[in-house]
Amino acid sequence: MSLQLLFKALLRRKVVTLLLLLQLALTLALLANSLLLASQTRAKLNEPTGLDLPHILQVQLKPTTNDLRAQPLLTDLLERQLAAVRTLTGVKAVAYANQGPILQGGNQGNLFDPNDPDRTNVPAIPAYHVSPDFFAALGLKLLEGQLPQTPVAVDGRVRSPLVLTRSLAEKLFPNRSAVGLMTNHASVAAVVEDFFGHKMATDQWYNRIQVAPLLGVDWGYALLINTDTGATERIRQQLPDVLREVDANIEIFYVRSLQEQHQRLYRDEFGLATLLAILTGLMLLVAMVSSYSNAHFNALQQQQDIGIKRALGASKNLIFIELLCENWLTTALGVLLGLLCAFALNQQLATVISMPPLQLWLPLCTTIVLICCVTLATWYPARIATQVAPATATKTM
Repeated sequence: MSLQLLFKALLRRKVVTLLLLLQLALTLALLANSLLLASQTRAKLNEPTGLDLPHILQVQLKPTTNDLRAQPLLTDLLERQLAAVRTLTGVKAVAYANQGPILQGGNQGNLFDPNDPDRTNVPAIPAYHVSPDFFAALGLKLLEGQLPQTPVAVDGRVRSPLVLTRSLAEKLFPNRSAVGLMTNHASVAAVVEDFFGHKMATDQWYNRIQVAPLLGVDWGYALLINTDTGATERIRQQLPDVLREVDANIEIFYVRSLQEQHQRLYRDEFGLATLLAILTGLMLLVAMVSSYSNAHFNALQQQQDIGIKRALGASKNLIFIELLCENWLTTALGVLLGLLCAFALNQQLATVISMPPLQLWLPLCTTIVLICCVTLATWYPARIATQVAPATATKTM
């Protein structure tokens, strides 16, 4: 059958054809973007973070009285809490911090080399104020320098030297050691291995740490606990009671492993990917039902024409291929419209969540899936149509 005859057949059913084209186009757009979002979310959940996520616990808490939220009582509270947690069997290290890693955002600031501010200025870097055991609690490897234990006096002022992650040190001071060099905040004491800081930072591997007391915790603080394998869940269950025994005037917001924190970080993308997958599945099912109904109705309408063709010597396979070609043409037109819808939907989703541009190969792959589904849905009506006997052509004569 020629393309001209196929187009004429479609134009005889303008409304039905148009609705089917829109349905196929929307199905393709949803399928391509849901696969992209699902693959991106899976990749992010499986990407390395530089941390032993299952065996590091984070407790987010805040004193409920104003006195405990400020010095000098705050330091005493923190030391008593750290000492109590260290007594638990299976605890390898524990530290306090103004904020933990694996977060959407938090306390951030800029950092640059004073000798080259224009090139090196990084605007959003997570800034951690921590106890000395912070590096052991996160299991961070020291690459160069010496980890500070207490703030030091510089030019008559007490300043906490910085510890930078490797990526940040290379950004600020390329091709040279950062140890001992000055930044706009303080000198660099050491460089540690990269770890995932904040999702909304300039770069998730950029982190700066200062060993310093917490001056105030009106917004709360975090305890980070590194545990032995097999002891994590037991310690997690014990932590609330242990911390309340130290001082009951605290509010514990949550106790999570960093693995749970990492999964929660991408729950919006995961939830949207799941929703799009469900909608895509429903749309694909509806598209198959519509294709089946259209093919079945078309076969019934063409029974006389099919009978004439059979009487003139057309084989069953030829009739079968002709009916499939009509549905393949409809699918091809729907795919062309669907490509435009897929890229438009991708641009709209990118304004709401972090999403990469849609690559052409993904819509092409989904096109194959759509064609297979439509072919499967129209195979039975086309097969039934081939059973029309040549005598059917004479029934209405």
